[in-house]
Amino acid sequence: MQKIYHDLFHIAERILQIDPCYEIYWHGEMTRYEVYWHGKLAFVVPFDALDVRTLVYAQRTRRENADDIEREIDASNAAIFQEQAKKVEALKAQIKDYVKYDFERFN
Repeated sequence: MQKIYHDLFHIAERILQIDPCYEIYWHGEMTRYEVYWHGKLAFVVPFDALDVRTLVYAQRTRRENADDIEREIDASNAAIFQEQAKKVEALKAQIKDYVKYDFERFN
């Protein structure tokens, strides 16, 4: 791994404004950027390049925002669950119609 000290958009320097313990590394084998905090992996940069999105992501994923992120995940999971429940109900209704049609057709 190679520590990034300087980059085109000065992300390596600007991320220190978010937390002075952050360090950015290029992980060549995995072809990705990783951000470490006190020597431990904090997060993998989900973008191909270091740019302002990295700073926004670093700010958003800070420990202080964990409760907000958890609420957001829970809300997203609830919405997915409701959508799946609607699909199941629609499938049940469709199956019921098919069974009723076949029953009436053969009786």
